[in-house]
Amino acid sequence: MNIGFIGLGRMGLSLARSLVSKGETVCVFDLNAEAVSTLESEGAQGARNVAELCRNADIVFTMLPGPKQVNAVALGADGIIENLRPGSIYIDMSTIDVDTVDALHQAFSEKGIAFGDAPVGRLAMHADRGESLFMLGIDEQYVAKVEPVLYKMGTTVYHCGKAGNGTRTKLINNMMVLSYCQINSEALVLAQALGLDLNNTFNVLTSTTASNGQLKEKWPNKVLKGDLSPGFDLALGYKDISLASNAGASSQVALPVCDTTRNVFRLALASGKAGQDTSSITDFWAELNNCPKPRLN
Repeated sequence: MNIGFIGLGRMGLSLARSLVSKGETVCVFDLNAEAVSTLESEGAQGARNVAELCRNADIVFTMLPGPKQVNAVALGADGIIENLRPGSIYIDMSTIDVDTVDALHQAFSEKGIAFGDAPVGRLAMHADRGESLFMLGIDEQYVAKVEPVLYKMGTTVYHCGKAGNGTRTKLINNMMVLSYCQINSEALVLAQALGLDLNNTFNVLTSTTASNGQLKEKWPNKVLKGDLSPGFDLALGYKDISLASNAGASSQVALPVCDTTRNVFRLALASGKAGQDTSSITDFWAELNNCPKPRLN
């Protein structure tokens, strides 16, 4: 298959790179010309614009920051819907809202283009190793065509049902992931305040049912060693948890923990944490409580 990939940010670059490294024919586009050049040097073909990328594509993936960018690239002037031929497949891998994914499904279906959503699970470091998880939403008849391509970028694909169900699943997943950011931060800052040896406390927390993937896999590689470079930018985390909060409001489901975490993320952004990893919430919580920043030895 001729594969088009649009969006070469922290996650998208690694996903597209996996396709290239597995010998797939990949055409890439991003507003960041440097990212395009990087993949061209590794064997990808670079496109000058979305229209050029779509011209010969059998399947196109987008991995973009949010609903606004997805709408512009997919449905805007000279976008995917105007240039991808009928019978092709378009898969959005971004984290967007329910209304947007449903509108994309309807618009592309009316054009005779199969649409699906496949948001990404696991961390950026997993994407670097080709170990991502995908929450695929697409009509059953297209699964056999899409799954093999996803397995070139990751190790796990869950077919969540019809188009749009991948996004719905991702909103719930990220609500939990981002809420863990806050509970992990509260626990570690409290441990500092109580004078505990943080290494011992960390070993206990990751060896009991208190453990979670963020604490066990991400925290020791990011904030607890002082690395705040964005594997998952705090601003994008705020966007994602806001999408979950909004989904709760529209569904009339109370989400008090989600909503509280969203407010903490907003405060952290206001304090200057934009551009840092979501794990920087731990440093923010330490600063807010006049405690030393937790670090592992």
